[in-house]
Amino acid sequence: MWQLWLTGLIGIWVFFSPWVYKFTDNTGALWNSIIFGVILLILAIWTGNKVKNNNP
Repeated sequence: MWQLWLTGLIGIWVFFSPWVYKFTDNTGALWNSIIFGVILLILAIWTGNKVKNNNP
């Protein structure tokens, strides 16, 4: 289960990294970070929900 938390935190980090590292003027890298971060976060939440529902 800790892997799912770590994946979610990495997703949040990837999402906010353009503003932390100040590369928001690079449109391609900005959108790549936003989209990839959201995908990581959604997959972590979705997988965590499936694992939680499968445990008795």
